[in-house]
Amino acid sequence: MENKNDHLPSSVPKCPSPSTSTDTQDLLKSLLTCSICLDLFRHPVSLECGHNFCAKCINSYWNSGVPGSQPPLCPECRRRCDRRQLVPDTRLQNLLENMNLLQQNADSTQKPRDVCNREAKQLVQVNSRKDLTLSLEVLDQCLNHPQAKNSPVCLISVQGEQRTGKSFLLNYLIRGLQGMKSKDPQWMRRGSDLSEFQCEPGAKAITKGLWLWSQPFILQKDGRKVAVFLVDTEGTISLEQDKEMNAKLVAFSMLLSSHQILNVSRMVKETDLEYLEMCLHIAEEIGECFKMEPVQHLNLLVRDWFYPATFGKEAGQKHMIDVIQKISDRYPRIQKILKSKQACCYLLPFPGKKIPTSSNGNPEDMDPDFYHYLHDYITDVCKSSTQHVKRHSDGHILTGEELAENMKKLFSILQKKEFGYSSLFESVVTGLYNMRIIEAARKELEDFVKEQDSSTKSMFTSLKTLPGTMWTRLSTKKDTILNSLKETLKGPGKNQILNNFKEEIEMRVLDSYKSYKNRFCGHTAAVGGLLGAGVLGVATGGIMAVGAAATALTMEGVAVATGATVGATVVGGGVGAGVGAAVGLAGVEATEVMAKRKQKVPEEGEENPLLRDDE
Repeated sequence: MENKNDHLPSSVPKCPSPSTSTDTQDLLKSLLTCSICLDLFRHPVSLECGHNFCAKCINSYWNSGVPGSQPPLCPECRRRCDRRQLVPDTRLQNLLENMNLLQQNADSTQKPRDVCNREAKQLVQVNSRKDLTLSLEVLDQCLNHPQAKNSPVCLISVQGEQRTGKSFLLNYLIRGLQGMKSKDPQWMRRGSDLSEFQCEPGAKAITKGLWLWSQPFILQKDGRKVAVFLVDTEGTISLEQDKEMNAKLVAFSMLLSSHQILNVSRMVKETDLEYLEMCLHIAEEIGECFKMEPVQHLNLLVRDWFYPATFGKEAGQKHMIDVIQKISDRYPRIQKILKSKQACCYLLPFPGKKIPTSSNGNPEDMDPDFYHYLHDYITDVCKSSTQHVKRHSDGHILTGEELAENMKKLFSILQKKEFGYSSLFESVVTGLYNMRIIEAARKELEDFVKEQDSSTKSMFTSLKTLPGTMWTRLSTKKDTILNSLKETLKGPGKNQILNNFKEEIEMRVLDSYKSYKNRFCGHTAAVGGLLGAGVLGVATGGIMAVGAAATALTMEGVAVATGATVGATVVGGGVGAGVGAAVGLAGVEATEVMAKRKQKVPEEGEENPLLRDDE
């Protein structure tokens, strides 16, 4: 049977040299990693197609019942397989055993790691092909750290547009967390004795991929120990970036963290909301499989706020209310979060002229207002970190080890799934195209409504078209427009655009129909009165006809009109009464039906026996 590992050596040196490179070890690890559990093979087996998996993993996959698992298929190439043909791969097993010897020998020759050497490690890398790569070594080193492995964890991530001071903020969070641990009230001016997240002045983006602080800050509250990590995410909204890749990266950061800071400049912009909604969509879809919510706590931080000149948390809450009102229903996921207790907002003033050009952001270079509000903000975030531990959606608190296992599986799905988001440039073009299409559809409906209104303006032309017929005309036009939009709108958000526009034109059609029906009822009542009064002069019995017609206009039922006809003593009076009562009754019935139905559409069979539609 063909085996994809035939090109591998059957063994590695039994006594490996200490000089063996890390690259060689990493290569071996990648070749010996199961694509299902994303860990080194345990009892590897080979399928008929030549792909390899852990024996337990492949059997669990086939027994899971997930789409594509039945009949038994290879998760890699989708070729049909026979369970009876699973063969233990002894060559891979030998490689695993010898690689472990290689690792042990290399570790024994290295100096003990300085436990105080904390620094940012790249957890997710973006290669030249715009693919995301997860460093299992960094994930295990951080979340399986002895102080985090079996403890609740809080991961504070900073996301937002590039070159808006995310790394600067994280470096002050490092100082704040150190200050809490040492109980130093002057922590902001002391600086940090640790390496920091890379932060440099200029327009060029510095952070690439996703970075995780290598060791936890251990905080305690009410006797509970919480391991706190910091996460730095590559900036969003750049023409040189792939939108799909960047959205996946931010979505992964969301699901990894329990306290998210959305860092925006000056005000919350449409592009910020668009990206956040898009990332929430991805995070929701992937996180649902692992009972993980995309947002546990969202902190909306507005930097360089200038008007009105009020800052801090209270001013931020007012600004967040304004944002909620402005976005309406365009971003349902964001609106749901901002309205909940999961979200808060904070406004920071401009830091001063020296900070944007400084590489370290010393407190001495800050404007006094900025220093004061930054100090309060960092203190609040650090103190609340013990309250925002990572949880499942069912409330289960995750340890570092549990979170690491979840993120490995989650990342595997995220890599393979495509969400159809284009580049930022293509998104802008698509957005403008959809705006033009919607505007044209809106104009088409308005022109049709005006045409119908104009053609039924006079009394006699109005009486030729019954309200039920007008409703049919308007509804048919609405459905035609919506069906056309289904075919012409573009982009992943076209369904939301279509639903919003559907609600808009349904209200417009209903308003137009109500307006026409009121006009029609008024015309029929007027015609009824005129006809009844006109026939009065034909005979003396017309006096009784006028009375009968008036009664028919104000009472329910056809019996009144019938009584009026019978009561007429002269033929002319009877005619006048019958015509006036019948026409007037149409207006009464139409008004009553509208009052009872309100927004309910008319029945097709609603007709007056006297008035016949030309159509």
